[in-house]
Amino acid sequence: MTYKTFVSSRSQVTAALMIGVYLTIASRSHFNQMLVDATGGRHQVYSAMNVVYQVAYAAIQVPASMCADHMDPVPALAIVPLMLALTSAVAPFVLWYVDWTASAPLPISSIVAIGALFAVNGASLGAWWPFMNVMVSNWAPPDRLAVMYGTINTGLPGGIALGNAVCGFAYSVHETTFRYSFFVVSAVCALWSAVWWHAFYRFPADDPGVRPDELEHLTAAIRPKIKLPVPWRSLATSVPVWCVAVANYGSTVFYTVLIMYMPVYLKETLKVAIGRNGFLSTLPSLGQLAMLWWSGWLASAVHTRQWTGVTNIRKALTAVGMVVPALVLLTAVAVFADRYVFYGSLVLAYALSGAVFSGFRVSQMEMAPNFVAAITAVCDVVGSLAMNSTHVAFIVAFGDTADQATWNDICLGLSAALVACACPFLLAGSSDVQPWNDGPQSSSP
Repeated sequence: MTYKTFVSSRSQVTAALMIGVYLTIASRSHFNQMLVDATGGRHQVYSAMNVVYQVAYAAIQVPASMCADHMDPVPALAIVPLMLALTSAVAPFVLWYVDWTASAPLPISSIVAIGALFAVNGASLGAWWPFMNVMVSNWAPPDRLAVMYGTINTGLPGGIALGNAVCGFAYSVHETTFRYSFFVVSAVCALWSAVWWHAFYRFPADDPGVRPDELEHLTAAIRPKIKLPVPWRSLATSVPVWCVAVANYGSTVFYTVLIMYMPVYLKETLKVAIGRNGFLSTLPSLGQLAMLWWSGWLASAVHTRQWTGVTNIRKALTAVGMVVPALVLLTAVAVFADRYVFYGSLVLAYALSGAVFSGFRVSQMEMAPNFVAAITAVCDVVGSLAMNSTHVAFIVAFGDTADQATWNDICLGLSAALVACACPFLLAGSSDVQPWNDGPQSSSP
């Protein structure tokens, strides 16, 4: 149970989920950094393994989301880091079994072994987000949802920074390998899983550690949930849902390029050694972490003071997180010839993108509280499609090319995608609770 201290039970849940996101994303980042280093110039292997990850992610997320709204999210959120602990413990033995230095194509057995690791990781993370969003919606009052969600999701850039920094630190110590760091990641994931399962509960009313005054406030503020079958037809034809999904597509393409391929840019284009690469790769994530916290605080402050409607808050921060980064990327291509200044522009663009976590990403939990997991599934399946299409585009269009001209073209494409995908939400998006949230009878005239 949570503990009766000066820190509220809701804040304890927020902190625990934030640490969970840090660990799950650090594990993912750790794998990616390792693969960039191990594969050398084989960028197509890197892209292909990330496609495997995303296919497994979507394959698990859809069935998980169909039942997550009616299940206790606590056990599911404990199992995910246990699976990541297992893959992290096995990874060093698989990865260093493969002879990456050979010029011949990789043996099928090696590809299958590496693909299995990425598939298990993808399947594990596919279950994490629907259950996490359900847990957040169970504990977050409406006026604190943005800051709670933003704080938890600082683990996205923070986990990336942590995973990259662990690699960089391990290289600085061992010079030729960071395989030992996998065992550290494995142990910490397993420890968090045990603590989470023991200490936390599905609803505030179930937790004996919640103070009476806090329980009264949470019970009054949080909309009670009703167990209803998912109205898939209403959901599939909902304009607000698809506005969020389209925005998520563009935002995810941007995320995929600037985070998953940033180590490639640093190593192959800027020729930065992997020991420095791990630390330089953290810069975009640290910038986004600051923006996540600031935008969540700002959104909640504006909401509490009722300066404008919730939908307007979400649209404004979506524009900051998508349209402004697009302008930064265009400026980088048109103005900056120096590659390190160009990299600084990429860092700034990615940092600003953190505002979407108090923008359209919060809307998916506001528009239908009874079906948070189902909406998460729709949006994240679209996000998986965005990641896969990005990896395939890199394989087909760019191959192993990593020169500056290629990255200029990439940034122009990203700018167009960000603006095009933000427009539907900016024009027609809504955070209002939809009529079909309370069942068919409420949506009928």
